[in-house]
Amino acid sequence: MLEVYAEYLFLENFIMNFLILHITSYFCRYRGKLFKLIIGASLGAFYSFIIFFPSLHFLLSFSMKLVISMLIIIISFTPDKFKDFFKYLSIFYLVSFVFGGTAFALFYFTNFNSILSNGIFYTNNFSFKVLFYSVALAYVLIVLSISYVKNKINKENLYKVIIIEFDKREKEINALIDTGNSLSDPISQFPVIVVEYNAIEALLPEGVKEIFKNDNFNKLEKITAILQRSDWMNRFRIIPFTSIGMENGILIGFKPDNVKMKNNGEIVNLNKIIVAISTNTLSPNGDYKALLNPDILV
Repeated sequence: MLEVYAEYLFLENFIMNFLILHITSYFCRYRGKLFKLIIGASLGAFYSFIIFFPSLHFLLSFSMKLVISMLIIIISFTPDKFKDFFKYLSIFYLVSFVFGGTAFALFYFTNFNSILSNGIFYTNNFSFKVLFYSVALAYVLIVLSISYVKNKINKENLYKVIIIEFDKREKEINALIDTGNSLSDPISQFPVIVVEYNAIEALLPEGVKEIFKNDNFNKLEKITAILQRSDWMNRFRIIPFTSIGMENGILIGFKPDNVKMKNNGEIVNLNKIIVAISTNTLSPNGDYKALLNPDILV
């Protein structure tokens, strides 16, 4: 018979919960406090103690597990919008299912002595080596799953129309969802939309246009000097990037007043977005003038 020790039960469930939350935060690009993840993981670990109290086993029902998982998400990530809450919760469950299945498979094939009772896992010969392999394999499976889903997006859904608003003016631009665009603002970590200069020129202040008219867009000192003279200096960003043939490239970006996207007949507001300006032609045939970071759709 397997003896269950409270301290081991807490430690094992805490480590698994923390790793799941940490991987969730990575895929959701969460940049919050680490101690929140620790508190959320601790809540999940303490929840496992219910197996010691038969009178409280009603708390192990599906509805209560759902409530606890929601509390863990709220504590760990404190989302301020339902959209963000649903994103965190969905990724949390995806990671949990993949990680849990991977871990149980490895425990099974390595002949670990363990029990699973009402969704609470416990093993008396816990191994960090097996846990490490579980995390690594689960991470690979999740990355492959997300890549597979992205590749299944049909071509029609790859094209969107966006409306960029800046300084009481707006511009409607055809855009492509580019799975290769993972740019983010190094300061705010907001995802970046890359737009051709010719498509957005009308929105830019005259001073900023000087950067592009005089080929200063790769001269950091010139860019800084020009932006300091602009009334919109606090809205502009310098975004480093790497691409084929350009190891230390620079894009000039700015925080727009608003970005909207037409999606299946509806207008969707895209919050926390940075627009970067490219001097290159993005589409050889002119089908689109902007590249969307897929993270804005999550």
